[in-house]
Amino acid sequence: MNINRVSSFFYSPTHSTEKIVNAIATGIGIDPLNIIENNLTYPGYEETLIDVEPGDLVIIGAPVYAGRISLTAIERLQKLKFAGNPAVLVAVFGNRNLDDALIELREIATGIGLQPVAAAAFIGEHSYSTKNFPIAKGRPDALDKGKARDFGERVAQKVKSLKALDKMPELALPGTFPLPERHVIPPSHVETDFKKCNRCGECQPSCPTGAIYYRGGYHTKPELCTICCACIKVCPKDARIMMSEHVKNFTEMLFKTCQDRKEPTMFI
Repeated sequence: MNINRVSSFFYSPTHSTEKIVNAIATGIGIDPLNIIENNLTYPGYEETLIDVEPGDLVIIGAPVYAGRISLTAIERLQKLKFAGNPAVLVAVFGNRNLDDALIELREIATGIGLQPVAAAAFIGEHSYSTKNFPIAKGRPDALDKGKARDFGERVAQKVKSLKALDKMPELALPGTFPLPERHVIPPSHVETDFKKCNRCGECQPSCPTGAIYYRGGYHTKPELCTICCACIKVCPKDARIMMSEHVKNFTEMLFKTCQDRKEPTMFI
């Protein structure tokens, strides 16, 4: 099979998944002008989507929350429809565990009309990572991106060797299937410390669900906050703070137990 274009679709509040997906797309080895990027992260993303063509190789990427694909990512991916395009699945987790995320992404992909031909799990800085409790700080780093490009090369070789997608067996991935119940994260959200806030406004556009609003200061709609922590990471004054003691305690636990460097895993 020839690869005419690469069309990527990713949900990436803290940009880790975006960096890995872009590196994989580069590794495919086609003209950069034929790499189409569709960012599903922010409100209004529907207006920027570019239609997929029959010869496109599709890459879909999403972060892992508590061993599963982010619910917001699932909601946005499931609105897409494809016509049997070959697909690369990418899950990015915070150095704890992949758990069932790739299997879940495989089921999402097949449900929206894609044919998974390869998958990979990469590591990104954990969304709960802080200055005092860094978890996979700075990842994906140069080594991760290099491995992502190498993975892209291997994917291209496989796709070009395929005669017909419908003869290919289901992609075998680690995890549990049928998928178990999702782990329920206790209600949590991020708020503003008004003593530190200089009202620069960086937090508001960083929010993937539009949870942050301005009314005499920047506030959060708790029911919309997914605790992706994008607003915390972009705040120059450390004025965005986690309100949940559960998340704070969990962050300290992750810091103690997830220091060993995990490496990407690939399935082709």
